[in-house]
Amino acid sequence: MSDDPDKVGPTGLTLKEAEEVHSYLIDGTRVFGLIALLAHVLTAFTTPWLG
Repeated sequence: MSDDPDKVGPTGLTLKEAEEVHSYLIDGTRVFGLIALLAHVLTAFTTPWLG
């Protein structure tokens, strides 16, 4: 690993790069959560023994 002061942490990413990756991770988690919520709501409405 180089001694570049802009690189932080064990990944070797700069702070800006790490924040960008983090934002993609958060966005992906939100999309996954919305899809999972929609799937659970649809299942609750279409499953007769839960109503």
